[in-house]
This record gives sequence, structure tokens and C-alpha cells, in this order.
Amino acid sequence: METPCLTTERLLLRPFKKEDAEDLYRWTSSIRCTEYLFWHPNRSLEDAQRILARWVDKPRQYAWALELNGHAVGEINVIKTLPDKGYEIGYILRDDLWGHGYMSEAFKAVLTFMWNQGYRYVYAETHSENLRSRHLLEKMGFQLTGIEKGRYIGKIDQTIDVAQYRLQSR
Repeated sequence: METPCLTTERLLLRPFKKEDAEDLYRWTSSIRCTEYLFWHPNRSLEDAQRILARWVDKPRQYAWALELNGHAVGEINVIKTLPDKGYEIGYILRDDLWGHGYMSEAFKAVLTFMWNQGYRYVYAETHSENLRSRHLLEKMGFQLTGIEKGRYIGKIDQTIDVAQYRLQSR
């Protein structure tokens, strides 16, 4: 499934391009942006270029770069499809843009698109201590379905509590 371009009042949501490497590195290398994520920050621009080349050469199902003023400033994507017409969503935004409603704007566009594709629910999970992410999900109408205590995350070699959320289509 090809990722279509979506537009919001301030953003263009589009497929990633190889030219996005420096922009991608800006948020994937940020300790602040990746503090609560389930992977370590990128250590070099080359890491970001390698990841991006893989994404462009073999596109992921519905992965949008959030473009603002000609630069990719974040990402929102379908991590995987789930049974009964569901999907899991992931997202990240450059930390200097937090608190301005950009991710809410992107979420609304993606949710609308996915509902129109026939999906019936969306699942999201976040580190239980990631209050910004939890606030965003709750603001978007997601309901907390549970806290999974003590999940081991191999990519970061840590055990954490994971807040699990779900949103039904309207």
C-alpha cells in the first residue's frame, strides 16, 4: 500500500525521500525526542541515511514524513496491521516544535484517512512515564486499556511499564 500525501492546515504529510536524512537525524539523534522510545537514538548521520535508504527502497505501509516549511520535522506511521481491521500507530516530532499542535494535526489527518480505508480501531502504546505522549493520545480520544508492567524492550535493553491505548472508529 502506497503512502499517499495528506495535507493539513500547516503540514504536508508525505512519503519519505532520501533527501530527508539530515532532517531525520535531527529528531532521531535527540536524547529528548527519543527519551521514552523503544529504540536508541541514532549516533550518526550515516545511521539516519542507512535507515532512510531502507525505508525509501522498501517503503513501509503508510509511513508519513511531517513536512513543515520544506523540512521533514517528524513522522507518523502504521507500525503494523492488527486483527479485525485494526492497526498500531507510531509517531515522533522534533522537540523544538512540541506544544504547537502539529502532531494533533497530523493525527487527525491520518486517523481520517485510515477510517476511510475501512480500519475500525487504532492501537498505540507508550512508555508509561511519557506524559506528553499519553496526553496527546487522550486528547485524540484514545482510551487507556491497561498498563503492561515490566515489559522487556530488547532494543534498549530495559524493562519498562507500557501504557496501552485504543481508539474505535466513529
